[in-house]
Amino acid sequence: MQITQQENTTIFSWETTDPIGVDFRNLVKAHYKNMQDQNIVVDLSPFEKLQSNHILEFSELSIYNKDQVNKSFVVVIGIMEIKALPDDISVAPTLQEALDLIDMEEIERDLGY
Repeated sequence: MQITQQENTTIFSWETTDPIGVDFRNLVKAHYKNMQDQNIVVDLSPFEKLQSNHILEFSELSIYNKDQVNKSFVVVIGIMEIKALPDDISVAPTLQEALDLIDMEEIERDLGY
């Protein structure tokens, strides 16, 4: 896993040598404790056989980061088409779109929305 920090955002990028599913979520969660005042991006786009359940593994962290920390949490899913995801988890097809979404949510928070 590669961890990149940009200003107020931390990006966790899945790599082909990383575990998948719960094991990857636990790996992110272990590092998350040190970055919980940040916007979070989990980039799963390199994972070719991504399924809804892999994304849903991050639901708890997403809800916590949005509700308790008041920061964004976005999962990058690549070209995968997801139809059945709850509204509490934000997804984007590319890393740039995830960062753009975070910028928009930061503006909304600044404006009190």
